Amino acid sequence: MNKFTVGAIAVILLAFGGLVVWSSLNSDNKINYDNYNTKNVIVGDDNNGNIGDHVRGKEDSKVVVVEYADLQCPGCATMMPKISKLHEQYGDRVAFIFRNFPIDGHQNARAASAAVESAGLQGYFWPMLETMYDNRNDWINVFDTEKRTNIFAEYFEEVSKGKGDTAKFKSMLGDANIQKKIDFDKGLGKKRDHVEATPSIYVNGKNIDIAKGEDTVVENAINEALGEAGLEKGPKTGTEEKEDK
Repeated sequence: MNKFTVGAIAVILLAFGGLVVWSSLNSDNKINYDNYNTKNVIVGDDNNGNIGDHVRGKEDSKVVVVEYADLQCPGCATMMPKISKLHEQYGDRVAFIFRNFPIDGHQNARAASAAVESAGLQGYFWPMLETMYDNRNDWINVFDTEKRTNIFAEYFEEVSKGKGDTAKFKSMLGDANIQKKIDFDKGLGKKRDHVEATPSIYVNGKNIDIAKGEDTVVENAINEALGEAGLEKGPKTGTEEKEDK
């Protein structure tokens, strides 16, 4: 093969590669994120693989907390139990939404998001999410795909107490709709809420600077939003618990 032929092939491959990249970006650009109100619960449609927001609390709550997070992120792992505690304290007065935002430099982050979304298809999103964070150190450096999948499958069996379909869970890890969901969540974060790091927390659309003290700043923002909505501030009372039932 002469130099001309090699050069010609290189040019063709480069052009093809550029076409592939362009096609991928063009596909993403077909989604008009301006059509979505990120302050509220987003339902499933073709753009997110028909997988809507995952919500704890009532979807029509007047106060909505949105978290964009990376499963591999240590700060997100620290935030998870704090958000869970706030959900327990505030009950259905506040809707808590989780959106995927896998960081490009975190090699297992996207696979982890897929595992949580796959569990979600069988109704185990939240317990799988918490388990993934609790055991984060056991999988973040596992780069053998089969071994990593088996670890995730063990977590799924644990959270589903053996009632879930593990074979289906594993088969859905590369599902196109799950990949759409992950891409969509990240697209929302980048193009609508200007997320630059994880975790990023929003309360009724207002970005909360957790660097000022994540133990209190999110709760303070929730109470402020409750007050603005004409609702009682602070954790729910015994009376509210009876009303919720």
